[in-house]
This record gives sequence, structure tokens and C-alpha cells, in this order.
Amino acid sequence: MQRRAKGHEESWLLSYADLITNLLLFFVLLLTAANLSKGRMQQIAKGISGSDSPTSLESIRKEIDAEIARKRLQEMVSTVVKDDGLELSLNSGLVFDSGSAKIRAELEETLRSMLQVLAPYSSKYSFAVEGHTDPTPIINGTVFASNWELSSARAIVVRQRLEEVGVVRDHIRV
Repeated sequence: MQRRAKGHEESWLLSYADLITNLLLFFVLLLTAANLSKGRMQQIAKGISGSDSPTSLESIRKEIDAEIARKRLQEMVSTVVKDDGLELSLNSGLVFDSGSAKIRAELEETLRSMLQVLAPYSSKYSFAVEGHTDPTPIINGTVFASNWELSSARAIVVRQRLEEVGVVRDHIRV
């Protein structure tokens, strides 16, 4: 007569224990969901879906565009919603002279006015500042050795102006 190997007779208990544990967790989850207020559930749902949805960026773009139009700055700045955020582009030909990182004196106040439009959003959003130049090569003997250095200097100048209008320093990267 053959003997059965010990331990195989009750192998179903492991699956049964897993089932009971999963049922217990399911009921704990149901109980927790039943005790949450409706407002808290909406907060959780908003957190899961993300607050930076394209519609919220689009509404911010419209607010900024309205403020830009109110201050008559349309020829100086343009806005576009992109996958990674909202892009504001300054017409650097209007703001800087060729080969210079100094803001034109007559546009200093206009630029400040435009940047003040962004200040209310600085507590919630971060800003990336990029500098650009024209394709004209840098001439030896000037302050900047290359267009790369010039574009970096322009970005730093705009960063300083953002800080002056109240944008939090930690929320700006160049």
C-alpha cells in the first residue's frame, strides 16, 4: 500500500487564506470609502487626474493673453500651450539690441509690466527661462565669446526681472 506524501493534503488552505485576506482588504476599502466625505473624494480624484490638465493651462493662457492685450503688449509676447506647459515667447529683437544682453531702456518698463502678469502664478507653477540670439556671429572683442554665452546672459537678465516683480527665486530655472 502506498503512502501519500505529507503536506499535499492541505495545499488548498493557502489559496483559501489568500482569498479570505483579499476579501477582508476589500471590505476595509469599502468601509474607508463610505466614511470619506464627498469633498474629500473630489480632492482625491483631482489629485489623481492632475491639476495641470490642458484645460487649466488653456484657461491660464487666456487670462494671460487678456492681460497682455489690456496692456497692449501683443507685438512683444506670444503664448502657446505645449505638452510640457505654457510657453511665453518674448520678441527678443524688440527687447534686446543685437549682440547685447541689456534690455533696451525704452522697453524696461514694458517688460516689467509684462512679467508682472506672471507673478500671481509663481506660487503654483515654476518657470523655465531660455535665452535666444540672432544668427549673427559674435565679433571678437565684445563682452560675449559666443552666441551661447549671449543667450545665457539674456536668460539671466529676464530671470532677475522675474524676481524683481515677485516671482519666487526657487520657482525659476535658467
